[in-house]
Amino acid sequence: MTTRTEWDEAVQALLLGAHRAGTTPADLLDRCAALGVAAHAARLPAPVATPPLAPAPASADRVAGDRARAVLAQILALDDQIVLTEWCGLASGAGVVAAAKDLPALLGLATTHPGLRQAVGTVLGARGRWLAAVRPGWSWASGAGVADEVDLAEALDLPGASRVAALRRARLADPDGTRAFLAEQFAVQRRATDRQALVAALEAGLSAADEPLLERALDDRAIGVHDEALRLLRALPGSRLAERAAERLHRGLLPTADGFDVRGGELWTEAEPSPEEARDLLRDGSETGVAGRLRGAAASVPPAHWTSRLAADDAGAARELARGPWAAALLRGVAQRLRLAADATPWAVAATRALTGMEQLEMLAALPPDLAARTIVDVSRGWNYDLLDHACSQLPGPWPARATEALLDRYAHVRDPRWRAGRPPAVLLARGDAEVLGAHWDRITERWPEHTADLDVLRLRMQLRDAFATRPEGLRP
Repeated sequence: MTTRTEWDEAVQALLLGAHRAGTTPADLLDRCAALGVAAHAARLPAPVATPPLAPAPASADRVAGDRARAVLAQILALDDQIVLTEWCGLASGAGVVAAAKDLPALLGLATTHPGLRQAVGTVLGARGRWLAAVRPGWSWASGAGVADEVDLAEALDLPGASRVAALRRARLADPDGTRAFLAEQFAVQRRATDRQALVAALEAGLSAADEPLLERALDDRAIGVHDEALRLLRALPGSRLAERAAERLHRGLLPTADGFDVRGGELWTEAEPSPEEARDLLRDGSETGVAGRLRGAAASVPPAHWTSRLAADDAGAARELARGPWAAALLRGVAQRLRLAADATPWAVAATRALTGMEQLEMLAALPPDLAARTIVDVSRGWNYDLLDHACSQLPGPWPARATEALLDRYAHVRDPRWRAGRPPAVLLARGDAEVLGAHWDRITERWPEHTADLDVLRLRMQLRDAFATRPEGLRP
């Protein structure tokens, strides 16, 4: 009789009762205890012949101190990715790594949230990289990712994002050799997505030597390939594309007492662009009509084009472009090339003031963080709470100290929306400079008397700054 059959009979006896089943209560309970375990207990795992892992190698890394580790434990319990990123930045700046007991949690979080990987990777140390090599899912942090050593020909068989990443790594290691490979493959690849990936790989280490291949890609019939090549060409200030756009801007724009206007009888008075001009415009539908064509031309020249033409500095040239009837189109184009400006701030401020609503927010999101913060400070004086909050949410933290103080002042003087009345702005407390906010603790709690979890986040950030401070004392609320 099998154990299962015996167990079923014991259950029936329980239902009938011990005396009616012809046994005693003690014997019946003994049978149930023995047979129940045999019928329902989990099986013992099979013996494993694999030897245990070798001990981790010795590490000379400096581990974060007790206070920093205590703050990290609170951050992990809170599951706040912004504050975790800040902890990693401060630890990396101090030249320390996370303690061994925290490494599995950090690796698990960064595996689940790829946006954390760059920050977490800086605090893993040798012990963390060794641990990452033990589990396949953590291989991204082991220092020897799967795609790192992939042959160029094999890289083309990888999935989209991995393929571009592998090709870009190869570009950084061997720019000239990889360029020759990309040019050869561009001529033979049939699928547009493959050709687009080849062009996108040129972004790593982009230089004037890549211009011939990018010019070839401008003649590709696929929209994605053409637009990717045009985007990269616009990042080359001395390219033939920049020369063609400069010639069109000289020929098609007329300086007037009210700023630049379209010159009559020239290219921008025609309903459709010529094939030569259309080749230098995005095909995604964003650069159609006169305004779109002007934006495309302005996006193809560096800001130095305007300072040279107007014999002015960046501030003066920005003011001049902001006066004309086509200011929004021209400044939106210039905003795409702000990284090439000697002084980007006046251009960013002028462009933001020329735009409205979502266009403002999209432009601010594309700016470098420090420049975006300065721009928001300069243009937000008349904004309502929602617009200010949306714009500030584009800024990665921690914000610069001066920007934090100015934006705190902006928030303090705008009216809270009904759903947020009396509650401090979450983005301000999570991303503003912790020392500045700590110094204004009384003002914050007086202006926003509703003590919420956002204040707890600020307390934690202040403890974090204190834990990594070079002096023993720190700001505490």
